[in-house]
Amino acid sequence: MIHTFSVSNYGSIREEVALDLRIPRTAPDLTCFRQSEARLDVRLPTVAVLMGPNGSGKTTLLRALVDLARIVSSPIDTVQLLPFLSDCSKWNSTRFCIEGEADFLKPGETPRRFRYELEVGRHPADDGTEGPLFVNQEALVHYPRGRRRRLLERRIPGARTYVSRDFGLTARDGRLRAVEPNRSAIATLGILNVPVASRFANTIRAWVTATNIVGNETASPNTPFVVRWLETIPAFRRWARVQMQRSDLGIEDIDVAHGLGGPDIRFHHRGLDAPISLDFESRGTRRLLHLLPLIKFALDESGLAVLDEIDGDLHVELVAEIIGWFRSRESNPGNAQLLMTSHHVGLLDELEKEEIFIIEKDDSGATRVHGAQDVRGLRRDVHLYPKYRAGVLGGIPRFG
Repeated sequence: MIHTFSVSNYGSIREEVALDLRIPRTAPDLTCFRQSEARLDVRLPTVAVLMGPNGSGKTTLLRALVDLARIVSSPIDTVQLLPFLSDCSKWNSTRFCIEGEADFLKPGETPRRFRYELEVGRHPADDGTEGPLFVNQEALVHYPRGRRRRLLERRIPGARTYVSRDFGLTARDGRLRAVEPNRSAIATLGILNVPVASRFANTIRAWVTATNIVGNETASPNTPFVVRWLETIPAFRRWARVQMQRSDLGIEDIDVAHGLGGPDIRFHHRGLDAPISLDFESRGTRRLLHLLPLIKFALDESGLAVLDEIDGDLHVELVAEIIGWFRSRESNPGNAQLLMTSHHVGLLDELEKEEIFIIEKDDSGATRVHGAQDVRGLRRDVHLYPKYRAGVLGGIPRFG
């Protein structure tokens, strides 16, 4: 599970902003809060909803997490990371930091708390444009018995990468020399079959495999992808059928038909004598069906779904139903987390204040983040929607 995530100098984010999911000790013991396996004094939500005006930076914060995963999980050049475009920051480094828990050191054992930091540097090319990005700093630590212990560290671009004995490498191992300035050491060592690095990279990759953020756009799996899941994974087909029935009381079944035009997903409705093709279903039904593989993968495998603007075509009650899949111990026994953006302020009364994060911009155009739990005097037994409309929570659009 993710405990905290922070980023600075990325898109509309200038100074460091942090998404801190840790629940205060004073909060009641609710079923939607889960106990950390790595730290018995920490509880975490399975749902975090980012709300705020259009253009406030909600998607930017989630995209930063996805970009970090791309850098860490594959030995590609550092992706093009747009900085905060002011004269005083555009050449500064972009910094990421994520804290969480996973079993990458000893698979199958109790997950351990870790902290991973990455700083990506930039400098102008001869023509004044941005030159190649490079990894300025990178560090992975864990906390056996509460004590901080380095696993990997590189502090100077091009310098030798330090790794602990957990990696099974000597200082002269050629795989350490293969780490290039513009690539993550974790990703490089992972592709070179260093087990700890490979498992950590796979952990991060799995955390954001279930996302609809692709570059600067949102894109759910296409219809051929959903067809493959329906035809090759019987458990998914059964689960998808149940969820579609719950979302539309008229749907009794779904199947896949193959014709001259290729495979077609069909919906069988109560009272109709012929099935309806996916192309003729409502936008909400189509949107939900294409999201289901991401949600199911997160619940069963990855432990994290990062979903942007999923409520564009979905009724607020249907979005609340999706949130409920992650909050329920029955449908989410593995403590998977959902990070999502939403404009459905009607959801506020369905959520606990520890599950709500307000995203807004200051007068300089920089994104800021705070949790509803940080609002002083906000009681738990009040409806949050009128509090939001009254400006108590912040994040209200300003016109004129």
